[in-house]
Amino acid sequence: MMDQKYIQTAIDYKKNVAGKFVLVEGAKLKQRIDGQRFAVTRKIDGHMQVVFFVDGQVLILNANGKQKAEKLKCLDAFAEAVKAAGLKQAIIAAELYLPREGGRPRCGDVQAALADDAKRDQLALAPFDIIELDGEAWKAEHYADTHNKLCSLFNGQSSMVNGQLVSPVQMRNASSNDEVQQIYEEWVEGEGAEGLVVHSEAPIVWKVKTRHTIDAAVIGYTTAERGIRDLMFAVRRPDELFQMFVLGSTGLKDEERADIAKRLGEKHVESQYVLSDSRGIAYQMVKPELVFEISVLELVARGNDDKIKMNPLLKYDQEAGWLMEGTTPGVSALGITLERERTDKQPTESDVRISQLTDICPFEEPEGGSAQLEKSELLERHVYKKVSGAKVMLHKFLLWKTNKEQSGRYPAYIIYHTDYSSARKEMIKRDMLYSNDEQQIRDLLTAEIADNVKKGWEKV
Repeated sequence: MMDQKYIQTAIDYKKNVAGKFVLVEGAKLKQRIDGQRFAVTRKIDGHMQVVFFVDGQVLILNANGKQKAEKLKCLDAFAEAVKAAGLKQAIIAAELYLPREGGRPRCGDVQAALADDAKRDQLALAPFDIIELDGEAWKAEHYADTHNKLCSLFNGQSSMVNGQLVSPVQMRNASSNDEVQQIYEEWVEGEGAEGLVVHSEAPIVWKVKTRHTIDAAVIGYTTAERGIRDLMFAVRRPDELFQMFVLGSTGLKDEERADIAKRLGEKHVESQYVLSDSRGIAYQMVKPELVFEISVLELVARGNDDKIKMNPLLKYDQEAGWLMEGTTPGVSALGITLERERTDKQPTESDVRISQLTDICPFEEPEGGSAQLEKSELLERHVYKKVSGAKVMLHKFLLWKTNKEQSGRYPAYIIYHTDYSSARKEMIKRDMLYSNDEQQIRDLLTAEIADNVKKGWEKV
C-alpha cells in the first residue's frame, strides 16, 4: 500500500496545516483571539499522525512521512469504523497517544508503548481533522462541521477519556472570548490539559498554552550594538553535565543588555563546542555563573518533521573550559521571555535541575537506538613536522564525518588534533572540535591549522 503520494500527503499536511498554528499564551487569550463562533478542542500530548484507509487496508504515517507502526488495535478499530460508515477511502489526521488514568497523556509515552508489547494495544487514536473522503478533498465552512463529521464516523463520541481506541478530540462550542477563557480555565488550569486548539470563522487557528518558568544557567552569549543580542541557556543533570536547550534575550531592557554584556566579558573561557548565530558569529562561551529565571510557552520533544529534538551535552572544566560530550534527546523552547536574574541561585544541579524540563515535556529516546552504527569517513588528514636539534614536534589534524548524527549521540563532524613534542613532559596532547555543519567544521580546521602551524613546519 505504501506509495510516495501517501508520504507526501503526510509531510504536506504537517507543513501546510498543523505546522502553522499561532501560539498564544493562556493569560493573553482574550486579547489575542478574535471571532464570533469558536470551536475549542482539547490539545492532546501525543504524536501527530496521518491515517490512510484504502481498499480495506490501513496505513499510518508520521509528519516525516515514515511508518511508525503497523499492527495496532486502534488501527483495526479505525478501519472498522470507516468501513461501517460506507467509505472506501479516507485520509484522517489524528493524534496517537497513550491514555493515562488520573492525568493527561504524555508525548514520550507513545514511543515507549510502541516498544512494549504489553502497552501497544493500549495506544489510542484521536482524530482531529479530515483530509480526504472517497477521493474528494474535504471542505468545511467551519471546523465545527469537520468535528461533527468525525463524530458521525467514529460512533458519535467526542471524549478522550471514554476508553475507546478511536475517539475524536473533545470539542466545545463557544460564542465569545469569555467562553473560550472559561474552557481554558476548566481544561488547562483545572484539569491539567496540555492546552487548547481554537478555531473560528477566520482561517487562523490558535494553539493556547500556559507559560512555564525555568531557572537556567547562562553558558554563552552574542552581542550587538545595544549589548547582549542573545544568551545561551542550559540546565544541569544529576551527572553534573550541562544540557543546552534554548537561546534568547526577549524581556531584557537596553540598560540590562549593556550591563550583562560587560559582566560576561570578564568570564570568557575556551570551548570545544562552537555554535554560530544567524549572522555567522560564534557564541562566546563563559563560566557558568549567572542564573536567570526564564519563561516559555511551549517545550517540544519533537519538531514539525517528527524528528526527536537533540540538545548539546557539555562538561565544564575549570582549566579547559567547555568540553563537548555529544548530544542527547531533549527539547526546544518556544516563546521564551527572560523574567529576571536569580542572584540567589547558583548553576548547581539542585538550582538549575534538568527535571524542570522533563516535568513539563518528557524527553524521548531515539528510535532504533541499538541499531548498528555507520562507519566514520575520513575527509581530510594533515600532518606537519618540525625538528630543532634533538627535539621533534608533530601536529596531526584529522577531519572525520561520523555518519552517526541520526543516532542522536554523535555530532556530524569531528576534528581530532594531536600535538606531539619530544621535549615536553606531557609529550602528547589531544584536542577535539565538533560541528553539525560541514562549512563550519572546515572553517574551524583551517583556523586550527593556522593557529598551530607557523614558520619552520614541514608538511609530511
